[in-house]
Amino acid sequence: MSLGDYLRLLRAKGGGLTPWDIEAATTLPRGLYRQMEQRYRAIGDDASMEILAEYYAVPFEDLRWRLGWSRKALSRALHIAATNRTPITLGLWNGQEATGNVAWWDLGAVGLDTGGGLLLVVQRHAIERWDPRAPEDGVADADDPNDEDDD
Repeated sequence: MSLGDYLRLLRAKGGGLTPWDIEAATTLPRGLYRQMEQRYRAIGDDASMEILAEYYAVPFEDLRWRLGWSRKALSRALHIAATNRTPITLGLWNGQEATGNVAWWDLGAVGLDTGGGLLLVVQRHAIERWDPRAPEDGVADADDPNDEDDD
């Protein structure tokens, strides 16, 4: 689960606060919280993670490590695995893992061919980690049809 997905989950658990409510209740710069939730790339730093960890009463590390596991990085890893026809292992938020070849993927889910005619569909927001990770090149693949924009 990316930082943005996790922040949306925490906000929902908080009773339906808006991003503006959270910005008003913290010392985060105006607009930063909304960007952290909405952008596909990791946005934020240790200072903003500290502020949000305190606000949501969660450990700092629960937020901080997610900066390295963005939705954009997952898209890059899925694209490479699908192109190379190599298996990928998805670590899920509940501690389970799913391994297979990427049959398809889109902005909401991943279809993994786990062999034996079984296609496993995994919601992207449930994915916390994956292996192998794609190189962090800072740019999307030009031929990736499922590339997400930053907006």
